[in-house]
Amino acid sequence: MSRLARGLRLTLVALVLGALPARAQHPQVRQGFWFNAGLGYGSLGCQDCDSRESGITGAIAVGGTLAGGKLYLGAGSNGWTKEEDGLRLSVSTLTALLRWYPSATGGFFVLGGLGVGQVKLSLDDVSVEKTGGAVLLGLGYDIRVGRNVSLTPFWNGYGIQAEDDVDANVGQLGIGITVH
Repeated sequence: MSRLARGLRLTLVALVLGALPARAQHPQVRQGFWFNAGLGYGSLGCQDCDSRESGITGAIAVGGTLAGGKLYLGAGSNGWTKEEDGLRLSVSTLTALLRWYPSATGGFFVLGGLGVGQVKLSLDDVSVEKTGGAVLLGLGYDIRVGRNVSLTPFWNGYGIQAEDDVDANVGQLGIGITVH
């Protein structure tokens, strides 16, 4: 396991343990506009790849609250990138999202999205891009640290099927900030 992955896991544990006392002071209230941004570690694979590659990931999303605070509807983008010897590989999505909380008072949620994705390979000023359909599935948990702010550990899995049989899949583990 890389030092980056170990560091992210230790940071995630520390944030979760540190936020537990704050959770009791701030009940889960979800209404109106919401915003989420997060960073993490990701593992990239493809159908014909020999192995998976690790890299930095990010996610950002925005939307509104429906169904008495149990359902978020919005749009988001997820990305993975790695650079080695001047060659950069990037995989990104832009999706319409549904974020569902089974309990109106709990922090656990399930995430799903459909949209477009892109696989991009760049070297200096030259790049090749392939675009296609994307699907995203995820899980997370809002840990309240303020009246309308949560630390949000998450796992997302997303896949892209682009033109010319180019495909990519990413497993993403990270921590985000959600403003409800």
